[in-house]
Amino acid sequence: MLAEPLLSLEENLVASRERMARIAAAFEGERLLGPKLAIVNPPLWEIGHVGWFQEHWCLRYRDGKALAPSILEGADQLYDSSSVAHDTRWDLPLPSLSDTRKYLADVLGLVLARLAREPENERLRYFVRLSTLHEDMHAEALHYTHQTLGYPQPEFEFGARTGSNSGPGPELRWSWCSRRR
Repeated sequence: MLAEPLLSLEENLVASRERMARIAAAFEGERLLGPKLAIVNPPLWEIGHVGWFQEHWCLRYRDGKALAPSILEGADQLYDSSSVAHDTRWDLPLPSLSDTRKYLADVLGLVLARLAREPENERLRYFVRLSTLHEDMHAEALHYTHQTLGYPQPEFEFGARTGSNSGPGPELRWSWCSRRR
């Protein structure tokens, strides 16, 4: 039996973003914030946090030095989960959904460009892997937000990119665990 080819680091990064976008697509209007519950984040905050984390570690982090500036003014005050208390996330002046999506797209483009420029940079490759797994984890969190709040499950076709037939059934499945890295 021939083994399926592994996805490249870049392909995994893009696949994670595509999956996150599909899961987040149903969050509009009032659902962007949803009710304040201890077990979920406001979806709009969670979506922006994913971009912030990727930008923080893949573009801004400078070993032992001050962070480089964010491409989004005030990003640290909005999305740094270690300093932004959970209960305050519903009251933050978050960018609109379209501005948040643009931020994520800009960060992803810059990370992919940096990977192309620095293919042998092992530290960067580590942080890209970390941010990919982090994004997968937050996609799962948004999936259980759908379940917790009684929203319809996100619809998407599994197997198109990875050849896998695994995916969420009636209950949440940790499908990222089986994804090839």
